[in-house]
Amino acid sequence: MIRVLLSENTPGAADEIARKLAEADDIKVVGYARDGLEAAQMTAQLNPDAALIYTDMSGTDGFQACRMASLAAPQTGCILIAPPDTNNQETWQKAMNSGARGLLTAEASAEDLLEAVRQAGSLTQHMDEPEYQLVTDPSKMPVTIAVTGAKGGIGKTTIATNLAICLQKEFPSQVVLVDFLGQYGDIPLLLDMHPPGGLGELMLITELDADMVQSQLAQHSSGLWILAAPNGSDMSRIEPNIRIPYIADLISILRSKYRFVVFDAPPLIGNISSYLFSRCNFVVVVTYLVDLAAIRDTGTLIETLANSQRPTESIKLVVNRRSQRNPFSTADLQQTVKHDIAVEVPEDSTAVTSALNEGIPLTLKAPSSPVARAIRGLSKDIIAELPK
Repeated sequence: MIRVLLSENTPGAADEIARKLAEADDIKVVGYARDGLEAAQMTAQLNPDAALIYTDMSGTDGFQACRMASLAAPQTGCILIAPPDTNNQETWQKAMNSGARGLLTAEASAEDLLEAVRQAGSLTQHMDEPEYQLVTDPSKMPVTIAVTGAKGGIGKTTIATNLAICLQKEFPSQVVLVDFLGQYGDIPLLLDMHPPGGLGELMLITELDADMVQSQLAQHSSGLWILAAPNGSDMSRIEPNIRIPYIADLISILRSKYRFVVFDAPPLIGNISSYLFSRCNFVVVVTYLVDLAAIRDTGTLIETLANSQRPTESIKLVVNRRSQRNPFSTADLQQTVKHDIAVEVPEDSTAVTSALNEGIPLTLKAPSSPVARAIRGLSKDIIAELPK
């Protein structure tokens, strides 16, 4: 049943509209407003599915009443009714600026009136759709994370994999880890997996859809989903498809299916990397205190990210392999990069190498180890910043 609020600009106008609506058994009039202010007030009080408001109301005019009603009850579809001689582009523009979902003339037929009311009133039915829940429920809003670093060999893939495992533990089967154009595809090695296809197969397809993407995912025993990197031999074949519109489609599809999408991403692949980072809620920048070049390049990378107008708190700086033996200190790093450190992951090459050789992420193999605790802290830090 579509609940409708009526208004009138002259005595009896609402009764005439009510007679036209009486022909339909799926529409119910829930109130009559006598002026513009009352139309906005009753819309806020009654929350009807549709409200019919005359533009030339006394006191508060219909445009202002529609604007106030739309703000007070956004689920209500306001339809403005204009005099016959004002059905022009200027009136349409004013109606749209007022938040109206339709514009009729006072001489509209019963058929046109019924159609407009049904269209405006049917919008609330979409609130039961999964997409509406995805948009309005903070617990379902997708989160995209890129894990990157200014140079190779700093352990970003280990961080990305274990971060995804930590998120997977909190959000079972809602996390996908993407080996994004990695040179060697180390993620399956860290997880002791041999997934077929992956990103290489997807990039041979001209147009992506959700089923195609899902068919190239593999699931780890922990429940984590994996999209493996293309083989090195495939790069020449897929290179023409490595374009921003294609990457945009991939990100969109993954975000529609999973709560967390984690990209293990190289930092320097031209516009593609810039686009990816700009579409991520968080960018985890991994570095270490072993050589000056890594510190300097990390500063350049963070400056580039900050200059892209993203919030600085969304950039998570991670110091990996932290040790007293490091030739540089965290103070040296912060002086160069001008950014706070989110997490320090201690050096434990023996445990990390053992986990790598066994194909078991350290957060699963040794969850109480200092390295696992540090990465779990990064995961909790990110989760704590999600909308409540």
